[in-house]
Amino acid sequence: MTTAIVFHEVKDGAVWAKAWKKGPGSRHEMFGKLGIKCRNFRDPNNPNATGVMADIPDMAKFQEFLQSDEGQRAMREDGLKVETMRVLVEFTP
Repeated sequence: MTTAIVFHEVKDGAVWAKAWKKGPGSRHEMFGKLGIKCRNFRDPNNPNATGVMADIPDMAKFQEFLQSDEGQRAMREDGLKVETMRVLVEFTP
């Protein structure tokens, strides 16, 4: 299991947050299909600065999903500014 922090900016923090509201069709459900559990974060002073902490059982499948049509569509719908996305993975020195 890999724990990752994914930081990105979005066009509209309210739109992004709505996509993560738990229930059918949510991003939690979408990533849950891959066994990924996510926690969501926003900068209290800039709601368009967002992030996710994710427990990812298979990084290759996660990266593959991000490149898939479904993953790309979700990023567009959520207003993700892809060029700002950074993924940090937990490591033990």
